[in-house]
Amino acid sequence: MQGNKFSGAPPALTWVRRLDPRTKLCLLMASFVMVLLPESPQVVALATLMVLGHVTLARSWRALRPIRWLLAPLAIFSLGVWSFLAHGPTLLFWGVSRESLAFGAANFLKLATMMVAGLTLLATTPPEELFLGLVKLRLPYPGAFAFALALRWVPEVFATAMRVKEAQEARGLSWEQGNPLDRLKRHLPLLAPIFLLTLRRSQAMAWALEARGFQMSPRRTYLLEVHMAARDWLALAVAGLLLAGCITLHLLHWDRIPGLRV
Repeated sequence: MQGNKFSGAPPALTWVRRLDPRTKLCLLMASFVMVLLPESPQVVALATLMVLGHVTLARSWRALRPIRWLLAPLAIFSLGVWSFLAHGPTLLFWGVSRESLAFGAANFLKLATMMVAGLTLLATTPPEELFLGLVKLRLPYPGAFAFALALRWVPEVFATAMRVKEAQEARGLSWEQGNPLDRLKRHLPLLAPIFLLTLRRSQAMAWALEARGFQMSPRRTYLLEVHMAARDWLALAVAGLLLAGCITLHLLHWDRIPGLRV
């Protein structure tokens, strides 16, 4: 198996990594529903703990390091925006109520949990398996191919940006001097060469696909084969039970914040 692109180390073959890619996609969708349905931060936190348990079973904590710096701005944004947009009867300060603050905390947990769940899927599933899983789920082949190709190009675009940056540093450009605004202005000229290099690669990819007769034959064969095993059905059954419980709480209005007005 290939090394993990997020952590830079060979991934451990855990129980989660052995799951069928279709199962992982279904688990991702179930986690999104369980996170998005409730309004109360306590119920959202339960869904967050389930996702973190999934991360622990997959041993993918190292893959979450790239988003650590996003969590603090995301928390400030969620608490700042939603706490003032929502309203409640228990006023705390400056028009912010206890209910609106809880609503902002719930929205932060929702966004952060979905980011963690998506990154865990990418860290535990090679793009080839994810692509095949999408095809097995009856997604049109061009759509599945474009999705898998986009996943492959994310690290390529990042590597291109690093190469352009290193080339500029070799020519004497310093990135760390000055205030944050000056540093941002120095990074803006990087967009042009990155865009041109990415455009050239996309054109070369289009030529390669055309030369190989992309979409010429309706029947295809695949190097990889995926099969549903007992562990997949067990994971789907557990996810189904948890999802049913979350939907039940939502239908009974037990996951609401009393007195909240949005």
